[in-house]
This record gives sequence, C-alpha cells and structure tokens, in this order.
Amino acid sequence: MVGRYDIELYNNKVHYHLNIKRNITVLRGDSASGKSEFIRLLSAYNANPESSGITLISEKACSVLTEENWKLFIESYNERIFFIDEGNTFLATEEFAKAVKKADHYFVIISRERLPQLSYSVEEIYGLREGDEAGKYRNATRIYNEMYQLYNNQLGNIAEPEVVITEDSNSGCEFFCEVYPDKCISAGGKSNIQGKIVGAKENQILTIVDGAAFGPEMQACMELIKTSPKSISLYAPESFEYLILKSGLIEVPKDILEETWNYADSKEFCSWEEYYTAELSDRTRNGVGQYSKKKLNKYYITKGNLDKICKCLPWKMVP
Repeated sequence: MVGRYDIELYNNKVHYHLNIKRNITVLRGDSASGKSEFIRLLSAYNANPESSGITLISEKACSVLTEENWKLFIESYNERIFFIDEGNTFLATEEFAKAVKKADHYFVIISRERLPQLSYSVEEIYGLREGDEAGKYRNATRIYNEMYQLYNNQLGNIAEPEVVITEDSNSGCEFFCEVYPDKCISAGGKSNIQGKIVGAKENQILTIVDGAAFGPEMQACMELIKTSPKSISLYAPESFEYLILKSGLIEVPKDILEETWNYADSKEFCSWEEYYTAELSDRTRNGVGQYSKKKLNKYYITKGNLDKICKCLPWKMVP
C-alpha cells in the first residue's frame, strides 16, 4: 500500500481530521484527549453507517482491530487503514509485529507504550489537538480534533560536540567518524542509545540515529535529554542513505524524496529506511559509488563528496 490519505470522521459533537502517510502511525496523549472516542465513533460507523449519525470521509476503507478480529481482518482485507486502541494485548506480541511487517495495510496505533517490536518513524508520532470549530465550521459548538507532530528530526544545537554517538556500527558510523574524527562511537543499536548517553564522560553530546525506525525509543530519549545535566543533541534524519540521496551525489527524481509515501510500498518495505537503502543500492549497482550498508565505499568520503553530504546536515551541527 502506498499513498497519503486524509481521513475525516465526525458527528454533531466531534470532528476528527487525520493525515496518514506511512505503514505505522502512532497517536499519543493524555487520557480524555479524544483518542479513544475516535475508535468508538469509527466502530459505531462500521457497525451501522446509515443510521449511526456519523460521517466517514476516506479514500481507503477504515476498520478497528480488536482482540477478536485482528488476525482475520489483516489476512482477509486488502489496502485498508486499521485503527487499534491501547489496551489490546496483541499490540505487544511478536505475532502482531510479524503480521504488520510488509502487510499491504496502514496501521494507526493509539498507545502510550514503547512498542519496541515495531519499526515506526520519529516523525509519525502524533498527539491530538482539540479546539472549537469557530472559523472552520458554522457549528462552533462541535469539538474539532486534528493531529500534531510530537517530535521532529532535530533536538538541540551543539556545534562542537565532545562525543558523537551513532546508532549503528556500519556505513553511517564510518561516515560520521570521518566527519568527527576521534569523537565518534557506535551504540550498537537503537536500544543502546540511552545507555551510551548516560555512560558518556563527556558533557557535550551529539546523537545521530535513523529517524525512520527510531520511534519506539523517542519518548524515553526526550525525557533523558530534558532531565540530564549534560548538553545532549539528537539528530534523526530518515537514514544515512536518505542523506546521500538528498545530497545530489546520486541522480534521483525529486518526488522520491519529497513524496516518499507514493513509492515506499508497505508490502515491500517495513520502513522508509529500507526503501532509501534499496533505492541507493539499485542506483549505484556496478558503479564507482556502489553502496553497501555494511561497509562504506570510500567514494562517499572523498573530500568533495563528503562535503556535499555534510551540506544536508543541520548547519549548527556541521564541524
């Protein structure tokens, strides 16, 4: 499944507007913020769309997954947007994670839990903003709820870090070791980032992660950044491969990077990181810049090429 979809769900009391563009979207927020009410309305609409008094506007069919139906629905339907309320025990299972992996559906998960078994983007974690509809609709008594992004891909500004912690130990780490010589270390995986930050003796810390799959770690990292006496900056581009494609070193159509939702098929790619890696590998195959995720081709760290990739980094982070 590919594409970006606007979803509106409303009755005479509440109006929801969501925009979904990846295989996994996470909605978070405090109790009574309207998340579970969305599930209730959608369930009521699906049970009886004609007499429910509820309107659903969506290009793709939308359904609620429950303990009883989730396996059947995922297997039986094609290209559907599924909504899952927190409290469902199957959410934390490997069986569900396996079903989600490369399914031809999109999943919107309402949960304040970490969900480490799933790969979802830092940029696809949202809250619901509530306000009246004055200026939007004639009926100003209706409550209007819309998504707002909780995190972006850059937190903090450290121009001269004392240590740089990268998520993995492969090509991305090798590149940043060239950018920050004698300062760069690997965490050996996204789940180890917090431990590396806490254990670092240095006080000026820059952490670089693959944002496309770092979502499960983001809340805890944010809490650490806010409470730590150290100066911690987090940079979460979609992936290192995305930076290379964005740099212009490899010729790629503009839309691939700006409208990735139209190309990264959820049935083929678990995350946009996988899609960008496949694109870069395919476009450089048998060429001087042939890309390998495990071992960085020296083509990417020649002076001119390294500088081009560095220009894609936030300017306050470029050494």
